Amino acid sequence: MIFEETLVFYNPSDAENFMRQLFAQGYRAKMKKINTLVNEAHCKAKISDLKLYFADALKDAKDDAGNGEVAEEVSETYSSIIADIDTVIADLKEFLSARDDGAVISDDPDVKRFLEIMKKEGMAENAPTDGAAASDGNDDFFSRMLRIMLVLNDNGMIEDLAGAGGDNGEERKILHKKDIPVEDLIMSMPSDLFLGGNSQKNRREHNIKTVVNVVSGAEYHVTTPIEYSISANFDTLDRMVADYDIDPASYTKMKENIVAKTIIAKNILACIKNGGKTTVDEIYEVMNSASVDLSSGTDEFMFDLSREFIAAVMSEMKVMGIIKGKGNRFRA
Repeated sequence: MIFEETLVFYNPSDAENFMRQLFAQGYRAKMKKINTLVNEAHCKAKISDLKLYFADALKDAKDDAGNGEVAEEVSETYSSIIADIDTVIADLKEFLSARDDGAVISDDPDVKRFLEIMKKEGMAENAPTDGAAASDGNDDFFSRMLRIMLVLNDNGMIEDLAGAGGDNGEERKILHKKDIPVEDLIMSMPSDLFLGGNSQKNRREHNIKTVVNVVSGAEYHVTTPIEYSISANFDTLDRMVADYDIDPASYTKMKENIVAKTIIAKNILACIKNGGKTTVDEIYEVMNSASVDLSSGTDEFMFDLSREFIAAVMSEMKVMGIIKGKGNRFRA
């Protein structure tokens, strides 16, 4: 229906709580579970190959002087990435040189601190990262330890043993060092860092593999009743969804639709009041020949609506009791 709006949630509990809040305000919403697939891509290769890829890309960007500021910005980006890779190499060397092969690193103070932050943040230390950091003042420590643990996991250098050597049955993490240079270890990086024009060819030349994880998931679509659009208060709505895991694009679209449809309904109502009894055809002509100024005075709405759309809007307005009518004639 025209005045129905749908908000997408990623958590069923959030969707159900939102529906309860609407019900408390007198609105009955509907929820539908939608099964989805999400593609999560990252690139992986030897650390040395990754560094060489960006070093070559940096050289190409510097040679491309004709692009001016763009080339300069790209060069800065690649220089920053290379510096980050150098930091990872140095951190890995320091971490591995300070710990013995076979060490129970889950008892290591730095690893314990890292795992406590991971637990608090509800993250998994073997998940690909896009640079996410902890939110409790441990940002630098967390991000550097996360990259160390990701590399160790990617290379099979951490063995998880349930309750190994522990009195409380907690999982132990055992370090298995490899007799190879740190630069030869495999590392993953976000795929959106490899988007240059010749990226695929250059990745192939540098032995960089793109890995796409296809993950099943679910969305929970909550559809509001038609009367909600006419009476929605955005301040209240913002507070209601503030702590929920929602799709921001669907929320923005919902609010945009509510604004536009409310303006349409108000203008239809004004046409009917000014004309006494007005037909769909007459309102259709008026709505498509006028613009609506907003209260800001700097914006306006221009409408290009079909007759069928206007008829459907008026039909729902009649259902909501906003207008009355019989046949093809309506009144306020």
